[in-house]
Amino acid sequence: MQGFLNLHMTKWVRNIMTRCIAITPSLIVSIIGGSQGPMILSFELLFALIPLLKFSSSSTKMGPYKNSVIVIVISWILGIGIIGINVYYLITSFVDWLVHNDVPKLGNVFISIIVLPLIAIYIIAVIYLTCRKDIVVTYVEPQTYEAADTQVV
Repeated sequence: MQGFLNLHMTKWVRNIMTRCIAITPSLIVSIIGGSQGPMILSFELLFALIPLLKFSSSSTKMGPYKNSVIVIVISWILGIGIIGINVYYLITSFVDWLVHNDVPKLGNVFISIIVLPLIAIYIIAVIYLTCRKDIVVTYVEPQTYEAADTQVV
């Protein structure tokens, strides 16, 4: 942030400022969503977690700075656990809502016809995002300049 915006501040002020900026959207969603706020955040978490795991584990993106094999294995095991918990939470929350709401049965059928395909699309999107192959190389080796290469003519 400091280099990009050309702002100079002490480390503790920068840390407080970035933490506040990062937590504000989550706080707003939690306040507006009430008890459903965590479900909304849980729904969005996978679309941040999976690219982070893939990016930091990819040699095409990170080059020699990618995670070690041990870190990759541990992070993907934890990531798959989080993915499983979130998908389970999403499905059980919807089923629980269907069972305990005051909507007539015909309304529940129509809501299910709309929501269940959306849940399936969500699960397919998570699987696609997880299994998608990285083919674009973004890591570029730094150029080293030697005295022989910089001769003045």
